[in-house]
Amino acid sequence: MDTWNREELYAEVWERPMVKVAAKYGISSVMLGKVCRKLQIPVPGRGYWVKKEFGKPVERLPLPDAKDLPVVHRLKEPGDVPANPKAPPKPEPTDDYYKLIVEMESRTIPVDPEATRHKLVAVTAKTLSQGQEDTRGILVRKWDQPDCLDIRVTKTSLERALALANAVVKTLEAEKFAVTVQGEGKRSTSAMIFGQSVPFAITEKAREVGRQIVKEYSWTRTVIEYQGSGKLEFRAGDYAYGSKIRDGKRGGLEKLIPQCIGALMRDARAQIHHAEQARLREIERQKEERERAVLAEQIAAEEKKVKEFEGWVDCWARARQMRDFIADLERVWTEKKHDLSPEAEKGKRLVWMKQQADRMDPMIQSPPSVLDRKREISYR
Repeated sequence: MDTWNREELYAEVWERPMVKVAAKYGISSVMLGKVCRKLQIPVPGRGYWVKKEFGKPVERLPLPDAKDLPVVHRLKEPGDVPANPKAPPKPEPTDDYYKLIVEMESRTIPVDPEATRHKLVAVTAKTLSQGQEDTRGILVRKWDQPDCLDIRVTKTSLERALALANAVVKTLEAEKFAVTVQGEGKRSTSAMIFGQSVPFAITEKAREVGRQIVKEYSWTRTVIEYQGSGKLEFRAGDYAYGSKIRDGKRGGLEKLIPQCIGALMRDARAQIHHAEQARLREIERQKEERERAVLAEQIAAEEKKVKEFEGWVDCWARARQMRDFIADLERVWTEKKHDLSPEAEKGKRLVWMKQQADRMDPMIQSPPSVLDRKREISYR
């Protein structure tokens, strides 16, 4: 870790803008400014570099004398960080779906308001032309009218929206992507692309043009007046979070039909990608679950062996304790002159005790005992 050289830094900040000097050291211009203040280094003021670029006279402030300055460490050496670090570009996808999307987005698809309407567009035109306006002036179908394409526009924008929808639907079906309208009065239109259902809609944003306070009996409410903006938007995918392609300053949606279709195809490709990722995550989860099950079996088997081992140690210790007791008991009885011959009662007792100690000892083959037949007894 090196320290800042006051004279060198002073020369640098007056030779190049602070941003470029800071990039050399891999820090921000704000951090470099703090370093200059700590070391009492004057820096160029606002407009200095613009004036110098245009050849106007500028004043370079001298480096003042300073004492008892703090030691400011420099964390990075010059050149450690590039001036404009950029992440490497991601490789372009090569899957077949992506190639189809690129090919679609490179097309030119005209929008002809006079073209024959697709049957779904014809039904939508009839339904919405007889529809009602909501509080924002957007046309909605009447409850007794048939389902139609998801077009949410004002009356003045209806014909244009129908022409756009006609171009979109015809292009989709030409590519063998079926378009469906969800029933039961719901406003949902979707295209089946790459085996995935992708909803889409054409909408118009209403803008507020006025508001007034209306008094009704003892309370008041605010009534907002809206007017269609005339700017249409194509929504692909989720209505709230999907892709949105809007009319722009350089042209309307009429020039962007290939991009609208491409947005639907991209959403379908993303669904396939997410499904594949979910499938791989499920495979990994099942693999981990199997590994945990095998590990649980291994732990259970090891615990069983440890428990058996501990049991052997306990039995071996008890057998030694029994033998110590038998030896002391035999010594006491001998001192008391008891008959310890195999035929005598106490002698038989000592033999039996030794047999029980041998039965307890895991290192000695257990002698037979009536206790071995305990399993023959059935309890009812």
